[in-house]
Amino acid sequence: MRLYTVLWVVVAAVFCLTLVLDVTQQKAEHKDRSTIAFASMWAPGEPMMKSYKELFRRFEQEHPEYKVEPRWDGRWVLASLRPRLLTGTNIPDIVNTDRDALIVLVKAGYLDALGDVVDRGAYPHDRGEPAAPDRRLRDAFLPKILERCHYEAGDAHQAGLYVLPAGVWSGFIFFNRLHYEQLGLQIPTTWSQFLANCRVIKEKLKDRGIAPLAADKDSYSEFWSQFLLNRTLGEEVVQRSVEGTGPRFDTDPRYRAVFQAIRDSHQDGFFMHSWRSSKWPDAQRAWTQGKATHMISGSYLIRETLAYEPDPAVFRLGAFPVPMLDAIDWGDMEPVPLGDPTGVTATIAGHALLQDAPNRVGAIELLAFLARKESAAVLSSVGKEIPPIAGAPFPTELVEIQDMFQTAQTVYRTGFHVYAPWWNKYQWKDLYRAFFMGEKPEHAGYLTVDDFLRQLQERTDAYHEGSGELASDGRLSP
Repeated sequence: MRLYTVLWVVVAAVFCLTLVLDVTQQKAEHKDRSTIAFASMWAPGEPMMKSYKELFRRFEQEHPEYKVEPRWDGRWVLASLRPRLLTGTNIPDIVNTDRDALIVLVKAGYLDALGDVVDRGAYPHDRGEPAAPDRRLRDAFLPKILERCHYEAGDAHQAGLYVLPAGVWSGFIFFNRLHYEQLGLQIPTTWSQFLANCRVIKEKLKDRGIAPLAADKDSYSEFWSQFLLNRTLGEEVVQRSVEGTGPRFDTDPRYRAVFQAIRDSHQDGFFMHSWRSSKWPDAQRAWTQGKATHMISGSYLIRETLAYEPDPAVFRLGAFPVPMLDAIDWGDMEPVPLGDPTGVTATIAGHALLQDAPNRVGAIELLAFLARKESAAVLSSVGKEIPPIAGAPFPTELVEIQDMFQTAQTVYRTGFHVYAPWWNKYQWKDLYRAFFMGEKPEHAGYLTVDDFLRQLQERTDAYHEGSGELASDGRLSP
């Protein structure tokens, strides 16, 4: 009972604090200017906050009738927004956060549909660029990324577009360009080439204390399996396996090839010294100091490395996608086409219009301005964000990725948690961690590839016998 009392006090305190802040930070009255309130997931001082601040300055120069009022709520933007929505006071016009969080607002009935806005709104051409009367606002976005923002009906709310993409986070193998240049290495396109590069780095640079791979324990380790599974089998096939209707983990040769590839990356001397006890962000700091060549992570890593101010004489960042597997022992199985080699994984940050937006007209004007190529270029160059805008430049660190990303015909989701959260949490995570962390057979809990796949299938079978995602807590496992 005492715990519930404490929780209620905490909730009430947060609620009251938000209201107090709203009272003390009321919208500034600007003579002859209409205010557009913009609630953002970015916090003061972050590179993305600085990017938006510059864009709002440019927007106000071009539209002197408006004043943008940013609210830098950080990752707690939804928590900050909730009291305002419940009380109907100080509601912002636009909210900016990740797509999945915005979908929560769609289901709660707080967001306005934007289908008509993108279909009827004029194409947002850059300054000095000729107008395109035959194009609409929809044409400004990468089609496959915009498609991912679509909300599918399944409840009381109508299907449609409620979120406009603002930025994209994806995952890559990041590398130190200087090491590749010093050793004359080429960016690998197959897994065999990647392992060959790692061997060269180990042999040529170990005397300088440089390892092929940096890692903090199992941080970001699921990226290896996620990208290799999608590119080898395709996301739909993997999802069917998780749901118990697709190929079995313990018999399909493609699964064995994926996890054997991960095991092959654990060759002696490939990972940096003491990686199994390293704590985030020690590895990425060491990586920016030139002590390792590769590191798998999300594209937000580019922003994080800015704080380390790496020495350009020892580190210059680059990236490439996780290479395709090129060695699958099909055994008795008839070979089948692999997943889309051009597919990309995308977590989408978005802009959404509140249903009760006080300044709907101004907000739509700002949304169109943010969809310009030149606006996306600011988010790219200053905020190091992957742009969802067709033809917009990428961060310079991702120059090798740009063509592939902008022409991708397949956009994968970001992991098992999207479609099987209980399976991901209770059947997959601890088993995969044990597999990945077991670097050598002599390590405690070491799992062979076959043992891992057998246990994964046993857990999946038991999970479905216990009603799968419909179970009360999804904990059933052998």
